[in-house]
Amino acid sequence: MNALKKFTGIVWMLMGASVIPLVLMRASHEIGEKGTTDNWIFWSIVIVVLMPLIASSLILFGYFAFKGEYESN
Repeated sequence: MNALKKFTGIVWMLMGASVIPLVLMRASHEIGEKGTTDNWIFWSIVIVVLMPLIASSLILFGYFAFKGEYESN
């Protein structure tokens, strides 16, 4: 079970790192398609506030899982 937790820790870290380019690609697509002010404000908030929060949380959770912080004795 502990090996599975370490493996999923790696998966969480990879998911956290992959969130950044996916959000940037989606934002450029949405803004390129409809460049309204509302769209700019929405994607600016997502990129500046939410993306770092989500990516860092996933990476930190995966790091702790990989280090064995959630292992029971």
